[in-house]
Amino acid sequence: MTEKIALIYNPSAGGGKALRRQGRVEACLEAKGIHYDLFVTESEAHLLETAEIVAENYPVILGAGGDTTLNIIATQILRNGKKNVLGIISLGSVNDLAREIGVHRLHKAANAIKYRQTREFDVGVVRAPQKSQPYYFLVSASLGLGVEVNRYVDIWMRKHPFFATFRSTSQGTAAMSAIRQAFKNKHVPLELTLECNGDRHSIVTALMIFGNISSYGGTFRISPTASPVSGKLDCCIFDFTSLAGVARVSLDIKRQKHLEKNTVKVLRGETFKIHSQKPLDFQLDGEIITLDGEVEIAILPKALTMFTFDHFSEEISPGGKRISIRKQN
Repeated sequence: MTEKIALIYNPSAGGGKALRRQGRVEACLEAKGIHYDLFVTESEAHLLETAEIVAENYPVILGAGGDTTLNIIATQILRNGKKNVLGIISLGSVNDLAREIGVHRLHKAANAIKYRQTREFDVGVVRAPQKSQPYYFLVSASLGLGVEVNRYVDIWMRKHPFFATFRSTSQGTAAMSAIRQAFKNKHVPLELTLECNGDRHSIVTALMIFGNISSYGGTFRISPTASPVSGKLDCCIFDFTSLAGVARVSLDIKRQKHLEKNTVKVLRGETFKIHSQKPLDFQLDGEIITLDGEVEIAILPKALTMFTFDHFSEEISPGGKRISIRKQN
């Protein structure tokens, strides 16, 4: 590969585990003959500033971090209207996107970069009248408990850095506390109106997810039909409005019975519009923003070129559903 390559490295990703893996990452890339300029970030603000500068000067950008790191880099590429190729070095706690496109293992990511295996992927976009620029997401946009859990866990981890070593277990414990607090403080359920495919729906729910991929939170495969190459978003509306309902729906999802039981309703579309009487918090790949009035959530087909280890194709099932098939090399 002859293009200039930038490696933006976020050492705080994965609760700080990325810092300990830096030598391994650099050794792997160098062993594959991948030459790059290294940019190690010191904070989220520094990451944003670095991504903006790098997007102007490097046609190939490798993001070493988690989903939020990749979102920040992708946002700078898209807002600047650039055609940079984005590579994922998966170092986060969840890594949903990297798993979806087959580059969650370091050697797979390095091979995809070395042999320039790329694909154009869809990107989600959020627009609101009061904001001059759109927001983007590669994985998902969520409302309700998706926001509450992310915010609580982030604060909890910063207050208890020792538990970052046991991040998976600690996150689960903190998430349950966040869910209880959200219902206790009446932050959920949410009441809103959703427009999709010419229909208007009155929604009361504690959790709504607009997914560009099939998994969420590293564990839950909520919408098996969601795919980053489908040209659609899957809006998943969870059928619970109380703490008692969380366990019921979670069990259905774990057993993959949630769709047949209709405990999670899925709407597929290219554009959704949300109307709410109150401002709403949205989580976009880990970033939390507050918007009010009419909010539009849509898909941008083939908006971002990324390195991938898998080849995707779209097929129609006998039942008429679109399903994404990944064919590994």
